[in-house]
Amino acid sequence: MVRKSFILGLFASSAAIWPTAATARTCMPETYGAMHDGVHDDTVAIQKAIDACGAGDETLLGNGNYLSGPLTLSSGDTFVIAKGATLLGTTNHDAYRDGSGRTVVPLISARDAHDITLEGEGVIDGQGSAWWPEFRAAKAAGEELPLRPKMIVFNHVTNLKVMGLTLQNSPMFHLVPQQSDHVVVDGLTIRAPANSPNTDGIDPSGRDMLFQNLTIDVGDDNIAIKSGREDPVHPGAASANMVVRDCTFLHGHGLSIGSETNGGVQNLLAENITFKDTTTGIRIKTNREKGGLVRDLTYRNIKMNGVGQAILITAYYPKIPDQDAARPVSSRTPDIGDITIEHLTVDGAKAAGGLYGLPERPLHGIKMIDVTIKAQKGMTVRDASATLKGKIEVDSGPAVITQSGGSLTQLP
Repeated sequence: MVRKSFILGLFASSAAIWPTAATARTCMPETYGAMHDGVHDDTVAIQKAIDACGAGDETLLGNGNYLSGPLTLSSGDTFVIAKGATLLGTTNHDAYRDGSGRTVVPLISARDAHDITLEGEGVIDGQGSAWWPEFRAAKAAGEELPLRPKMIVFNHVTNLKVMGLTLQNSPMFHLVPQQSDHVVVDGLTIRAPANSPNTDGIDPSGRDMLFQNLTIDVGDDNIAIKSGREDPVHPGAASANMVVRDCTFLHGHGLSIGSETNGGVQNLLAENITFKDTTTGIRIKTNREKGGLVRDLTYRNIKMNGVGQAILITAYYPKIPDQDAARPVSSRTPDIGDITIEHLTVDGAKAAGGLYGLPERPLHGIKMIDVTIKAQKGMTVRDASATLKGKIEVDSGPAVITQSGGSLTQLP
């Protein structure tokens, strides 16, 4: 098993992983007719510039507003959006439909590729307000939900860097490094209105990933680590060896794992993170249909202010029942344990949170060390065993609500 000492050594700095090579040539969309005025469609010109660049070259959006539909990157591509430049996702819904018309493609994507860099000090704006009202209306009416494109999806990409950019207002998820490995995401600002539906900041799955120096203020999960597919090469650890550090999470649903965990999530280090006004802080969510092995997670040096629930670990996503009976254990039964939360300070939370395991497989090995939580309500513990060295202070009711199969041991 890969241990946390390996993670720290591997991700000591992003520069140590892939030193920046000298760029041989710069490819400009203007050469191919881009107007960069935010009115004319520059999709073809930008894609021609990307395709004209070889490994070691860079495609550069230098200044202005580049209106575009879906773009595709390939192995060796470097795509730079400079300060003063904005890549605007077109609001033409049909531009994102694939050949079948039954699904949509992202604004920027790559598949089965390697050595890709997306960087700069500019902005990618998905103009998601062209999609959100229709989605909200359909959901409220109980109708079929309309398709929405994600902003950036890298599927099976090895050696990926996404750095420096501002990503904003995606119709759906902003950045999805999916089943990828050796990934560095550094220095991003990701933002969307707090009420924008499903606008997750980053939804990673894969191995050997570093996320650092991020500010994420969105309408759903700030980061949601996924593991929806089993990896036969890495059983129980399809998503593993991840570091999240030096981040600020504002509106959003917190630092999440799940809900898809059936491929397994192991070896996460999350440190030096501030949560402010998120609905949850530390969050693990799965269920009997999506569960798997979740192990060796460390959260440390965490500060929260004004969050909804500080810590929420549940095997009952999306809804926690009032009571439940044990069921037969299967390969999809969540197995969540060996979690350390240390040096956590929480002020002004609505609730300390909850630990909800299954009667057939309780949560186990949860350690809370040097933890101070100030909340309106306490922490519920059901079918879970945990230890606490610290204190939970509440405005009303018990600090710890112990239910069936639950135990929280207070340490001196």
